[in-house]
Amino acid sequence: MPDDVPDNTARNNQQDLLKGAAANLFGFVIRLGARLPFLFVVALLYGKEIFGQYLFAVTLVETLTAIILFGFKRSLFHFIHDDLHNNDRTGVYNTIIAALIICTVIGGAIIIPVYMMEDFLYRLFPGDMARGIFFLLPAALLYAYAEIFLTATRAARKMRYEVTAKSLVEPYVLLLFSAGLFFLGQVGTGLFIAYWVMNISVLLYALYGFGRIYEKDIRHFRGLTGQRIKEMVTFSAPTAAYDLIGVLILRIDIYLLAAIVTPGALGIYGIALQIMTIVKKVRQSFDPILEPVISQTVKHAPLKNVAKELARVSYWIFSIQALIITLLFFYGGALLGLFKVGGDEAHLTLLLLTSAIMIQGSFGLSELIFLYKKPGVNPVLSVAILILHGSLCYALSVTYGIVGAAASLLISYSIMEIIRLMLARYFFTIFPFDRTIFKPVIMSGALYAFLSLLSTVINLQGVLGVFLGLTGGILVYFLAFLIIAQKEERFILLQKLRLKKS
Repeated sequence: MPDDVPDNTARNNQQDLLKGAAANLFGFVIRLGARLPFLFVVALLYGKEIFGQYLFAVTLVETLTAIILFGFKRSLFHFIHDDLHNNDRTGVYNTIIAALIICTVIGGAIIIPVYMMEDFLYRLFPGDMARGIFFLLPAALLYAYAEIFLTATRAARKMRYEVTAKSLVEPYVLLLFSAGLFFLGQVGTGLFIAYWVMNISVLLYALYGFGRIYEKDIRHFRGLTGQRIKEMVTFSAPTAAYDLIGVLILRIDIYLLAAIVTPGALGIYGIALQIMTIVKKVRQSFDPILEPVISQTVKHAPLKNVAKELARVSYWIFSIQALIITLLFFYGGALLGLFKVGGDEAHLTLLLLTSAIMIQGSFGLSELIFLYKKPGVNPVLSVAILILHGSLCYALSVTYGIVGAAASLLISYSIMEIIRLMLARYFFTIFPFDRTIFKPVIMSGALYAFLSLLSTVINLQGVLGVFLGLTGGILVYFLAFLIIAQKEERFILLQKLRLKKS
């Protein structure tokens, strides 16, 4: 094998990453246009109590989806790339069918016993909480199916279906139906019905995208063999465990806070989590194209080339997330105030949560190397961090409430990513970072200085302060990037903004 990826392959990877990430970031902006109105619907129409019931039910559904999906959202690329490498598109179709069958079996094994324990769960949880669980539980299976079909479209490096499904269909169907059902008098069930309609809509669109990419003449089911199932289950099991633990790390705070703080405080925490998603979606905008690119590069290139790809993407992610978090430092309190949430405690909680997600999103890309080279490392590390986070979250929440839970997540993610980077150096003698990762720190420093100076002249929370702070701040950040960026980086950005021709 050659020492380096051929130049054209590396160039194609970079172009695909940029194109896919740009499409997903555009979708993220579109989705933001629905997420903020949805928060208004939740906070101003349904109220924190009903939102708390909905949040608890959706949290459980997402946890079960991680089990049902069995890691196929990422591990499936391993098998699809083998099929494509052998020019066997019918094999791709059969791989997808096999994943769907495995998910169905797992889903049935989980959902049916839960309904059989209905009386027990009604005694375990308050009536309203349990009712929401039973209403939404089967949606976990639909969600898993949609993810499988969208994974197939991403494997073909066609990003428009993923972008449309996640950035248009999902958020806007949820927004429109939740608002419409409220005004139709469905105050108690409107959010839950809207969640069902959203999942059905996403699944139908995912099926449409799958049908557009994989033509009819390749759809010949060859049947499942025990060897094929064993291969898929064996390879995906560590990823499934890792994904489940990752979901639990992000959700255990909700379960613990429900037993410690008041429903109102949990509602505030839930709204902060929704805003935190703005930062989280930046990393998720890269994942759909990053995962198939890295999966393919790991198979056909030295790991030092993979490290270069990850270092470049980490820099892009960190640059965007650092901008958002710096703006939230000055405007997070005002943003929370729009949803009738106020106080320094809520603002600090928001900043801690978004910082935790920035650490995980910008510095956690090395997880992909372990996913494809040593899949057992990720779940073992995550189990240790889950235990740490659970213990720390409980201890800090008892004393500091929602701020303690957010601080626990930040500490846990920081420790996890430091350990993972050390393990990458130990196992593979690579370090997926270079000095460019420090550039966003300089850019954020320039933005912070600008907003601090502006705050001495006008009130940043006023209409004029918000306008000048956001527009001027983004301009300052952009100019700082142009000053310190390399020539290639400037060319790429200007080309994406249509300010420079190809």
